[in-house]
Amino acid sequence: MKSTLLLILEMLLILAGIAIYAFGIFSFPILPLFLVAWVSLHIRHMRWRDVGLRHPDRWLPTIGLALLVGAGYQALDTLLIAPLLQHLTGEAINLSQFSGLRGNLPALLVFLVISWTEAAFIEEMFFRGYFFNRLTDLAGAERLGIAIALIGNALVFGAAHGYQGITGMLDNALAGLVLGLLYLLARRNLWLPILTHGIIDTIGVLLIFAGLYS
Repeated sequence: MKSTLLLILEMLLILAGIAIYAFGIFSFPILPLFLVAWVSLHIRHMRWRDVGLRHPDRWLPTIGLALLVGAGYQALDTLLIAPLLQHLTGEAINLSQFSGLRGNLPALLVFLVISWTEAAFIEEMFFRGYFFNRLTDLAGAERLGIAIALIGNALVFGAAHGYQGITGMLDNALAGLVLGLLYLLARRNLWLPILTHGIIDTIGVLLIFAGLYS
């Protein structure tokens, strides 16, 4: 009973945090969610290592796969997925948070740092490492429960990017689904989705900087 109440409380806190995240109220909205996750793991006598922040079996194949998937997915998203979603919704992805990036080298450096810290590292620790595993606590650890958790995780990840509009939410939900699958493919090791996430965002930031994506 105590563990059930704890899980319900966590979900309520997370939903509140996701709402804050989605509306872009704070500059770094993932941090409150990350702190909730850290406290939750501490209460469970767990470490980040227990949810996947540990060395992969082999670094080079992990990095190579991340480069392949990250570059491939960003190309597919830029050329096909984002335009198709824009056609379906009638709205472009709201990228106003990157308005000062085009041709601005200092801004580029700042966004690259953010891409690898807040986005790739902290978001993956929270969404795939922590939140996905809490969803499997609710849905079950069998195949059906894992599938439900995977889809739920992707949808919440998409909703967290509400400040990018409906098209941005759908686009991020698809990315979240891919990152969740990579987490499972890596046997719940976080480094593959972390590196892939960082590569996707890095290419996206460079495209915006060069004026090739808007």
